[in-house]
This record gives sequence, C-alpha cells and structure tokens, in this order.
Amino acid sequence: MKFVTAIIKPFKLDEVREALS
Repeated sequence: MKFVTAIIKPFKLDEVREALS
C-alpha cells in the first residue's frame, strides 16, 4: 500500500501546486 501511495502522492502534489498557482 505504501508503494502505491509513494507513486500517487507526487501526482497529487503536482495537481495541488497547479491549482494554487
């Protein structure tokens, strides 16, 4: 499960950064 989270989290962070910027 942690492996999947490690893959998904970076994409989520990028989406948040794009939404904020």
